[in-house]
Amino acid sequence: MDTVGRIRKLGFRKWYERQLIESHLYLVTCFLGIILVASSIEIYSRREGLTGLLITLAIGLGGMAAAMLGWERYKRIMMVAEHIGDHATCSDCNTYARFDVVDAGRALHQEPVDIADPNEVWLKVHCRKCGHDWTI
Repeated sequence: MDTVGRIRKLGFRKWYERQLIESHLYLVTCFLGIILVASSIEIYSRREGLTGLLITLAIGLGGMAAAMLGWERYKRIMMVAEHIGDHATCSDCNTYARFDVVDAGRALHQEPVDIADPNEVWLKVHCRKCGHDWTI
């Protein structure tokens, strides 16, 4: 399910909460990857034959991949969630996160969200309290 579908199904507050939890799980994955890289450097200093070297190399490369992918995914989720969260207050009645999604940019219909084109990361919303429309 895409971002817009999740916001419609869960509501903005629950979607936002889940995005923060998911992004921080990716951050933990990034830190675990860094620990694996550091461990492989420590293990490499022992040099216990070709098998040990290959295992060390595999651990280091796996940790590096986990760290880089975890960091990229963390940044992507946080950028989208914070952008939408910063503009989720109705300017007419000051109600936070009580809106219905009317339309969305193409990037929010993809999973993961494509943040390469910031002009496609937008939501057109309708306030449930006062009926005001605005674009996030």
